[in-house]
Amino acid sequence: MYIGSDKSVGNLYREDAVGSSVSYSVAEPLRVLAPDGSLLGRNPGLSEKELVELYRLMVISRDFDRRAVAGQRQGRVGTFAMLEGHEAVQIGSALAFGPNDFVYPGYREHGVQLAFGMPHEVILSYWRGHPNADWDVHRYRMMTITVPIASQLPHAVGHAYAARQRGEDVVTAAYFGDGATSETDFHSGLNFAGVWKTPTVFICANNGYAISVPYRKQTAAESIAQKAVAYGIHGVRVDGMDPLAVYQATHEAAARARAGDGPTLIEALCYRYGPHATADDPSRYRDEAEVEEWRPLDPILRMRRHLEQRGLWDEDQERALLTESGDRFDKALASLEQESQAPRDDIVRHTYKRVPSILVEQLHDLQRLAGEEPAVFAPDDLWTVGADPEPSGPVEQWTMAEAINAAMSNAMERDPHLLLLGEDVGLAGGVFRLTEGLQEQFGEERVIDTPLNESGILGAAIGMGVSGSRAIAEIQFEGFAYPAFDQIASHLGRIRFRSRGHATVPVVLRFPNGAGIGAHEHHCDSPEAYFAHAPGLVVVMPATPTDAKGLMAAALESPDPVVFMEPKVLYRAERDAVPTEHFTIPLGKARIRRAGAGLTVVSYGAMVPLALRAADAVAGEGIDAEVIDLRTLYPWDFATVAESVEKTGHLLLVQEPQRTGGIAGEIGATIAERCGYSLEAPIRRLTATDAPWPQFHIEKHALINQTQIENAMRETVAG
Repeated sequence: MYIGSDKSVGNLYREDAVGSSVSYSVAEPLRVLAPDGSLLGRNPGLSEKELVELYRLMVISRDFDRRAVAGQRQGRVGTFAMLEGHEAVQIGSALAFGPNDFVYPGYREHGVQLAFGMPHEVILSYWRGHPNADWDVHRYRMMTITVPIASQLPHAVGHAYAARQRGEDVVTAAYFGDGATSETDFHSGLNFAGVWKTPTVFICANNGYAISVPYRKQTAAESIAQKAVAYGIHGVRVDGMDPLAVYQATHEAAARARAGDGPTLIEALCYRYGPHATADDPSRYRDEAEVEEWRPLDPILRMRRHLEQRGLWDEDQERALLTESGDRFDKALASLEQESQAPRDDIVRHTYKRVPSILVEQLHDLQRLAGEEPAVFAPDDLWTVGADPEPSGPVEQWTMAEAINAAMSNAMERDPHLLLLGEDVGLAGGVFRLTEGLQEQFGEERVIDTPLNESGILGAAIGMGVSGSRAIAEIQFEGFAYPAFDQIASHLGRIRFRSRGHATVPVVLRFPNGAGIGAHEHHCDSPEAYFAHAPGLVVVMPATPTDAKGLMAAALESPDPVVFMEPKVLYRAERDAVPTEHFTIPLGKARIRRAGAGLTVVSYGAMVPLALRAADAVAGEGIDAEVIDLRTLYPWDFATVAESVEKTGHLLLVQEPQRTGGIAGEIGATIAERCGYSLEAPIRRLTATDAPWPQFHIEKHALINQTQIENAMRETVAG
């Protein structure tokens, strides 16, 4: 007998497809409880007290759900994603995990959150749009809600890998829906987990719809669970309306994970009785008859019947539970409504460990225009930038490539839990050989040759960071960072802000950058402006071997995520006397490479040596140029640039990539606003055109050269 129409997952739910309690296939969903509450297999080891608690949490979850929907209709709660029909999936699975296990939820898992002990106030605070001040991810073993679909799956994998590397007993769980299985990160998450055999459980609540799109339009596969075969992991199909079946499948999956037998993909066939969210109208894509077909399978009715048959539940207990649950919800919502509005300065706090001056200035501008008093920050709240160090001790004549390699090696010696991952970083030592020898020195578990998937590399590194480890994620070429941009912009730079500092992501994302080596498309881009625009990232680009070592060392000690771009044309362009001992160069500090009094030239990366040579060339003409190397592109050193411009009265900005929306434009606009009266001539920019980087045979037509910089200097001084 088939239950449901061809528009729902019900046509996959066969009443006669009953798996045993110990053996079942991907094709047949495991079932333990019949809809009438009778046992089809044996109880999966839950005591009477645990059975009652399972049911209580299911009822509390549904009551929370219905009251939140009512609150949304009253304007007391924001847009809300319902779970009604998912209670067995969420509570049945949640109770199968251990005290150290960690969950990466989607956006519908408030049942799991309640089961893990998260208070109503904390969950409701999110849905009311408040900052997640009390969502302590480590206390509740629960990452914050994930909006970009499936992007949390690689996080769960990286977290599990890092915890295992530290010798901890941690299983991670990732929750998602059937629609998420069409996303890239479903593939990267399962593939990385399968290759690494991480202790991870993937739980897919297949309710038949991704908002309005039915299952049959998501995939041609007979089941989602069968996709596990392609990744070499265990796949289980379970009746997601049966809490005992879900518990059993999850308990077995967690046990396999702890035993070192790798991850499991659980497909829980369930139904969503209500809309996708309060903004959705399900009548546009399904009819009421379909909903009614699923009503007899209601997981709460099924579990209640089972308890009643065993004499463990009655009507009085039901009334008392609903009263208790309602009171708890109402008190939580009322207490949140009494909270005062968060101050305006909350919008810049927690973006970084300490607030950069550039953010403080932007905030004060908003407050001034709103007629408010400027926010006051304690000294410990502010990002302070010290002077460059003066390291002593032995030096070696190193190239930039050798200096970066030495910095990473030194950091890995100092921190036994620092992990390096990327394509070809191990045995091959990277395509530019920057990681050469590191795998031999630190082993394959710490220097990891990953599958070829940039989103997976970044996603796993993020999970490693959340778990408490540091990670260096290498992208082979700058143009290959684009497939990972969702992870970079949505998570790498936002997790500290999203979790209000409860979670940090001390990840260094590094890759070769820029043109000039005669490479093919996507091997010669300069995408730094994209990363400087993404909140929460520190963006760094060295121009010398010594700076490369000191800046990389600082990046590997940073509490904030750092995008470390390495000008590939400078990898072996020159040697420098680089201190071999550990030292750091402050992030956020520019350096004056050449002092001058008549013209300020600001640049970074591969353009710095060209600017220095150009400055020497025009010096004989009476043009005394001061050349500033930004080094950190965000947050950039306004003070150093402004002091120079106030002295010289002229500003030329030189950058390698396209002009519009670039680093040069941002600096020029800021200097014009803040130092306009010091300027004796218009600010000039020398950049590439707003066109894709050309094929290497004609690359010279796009590259900025020394002659162009010299002429730009002359024009800037001439006004």
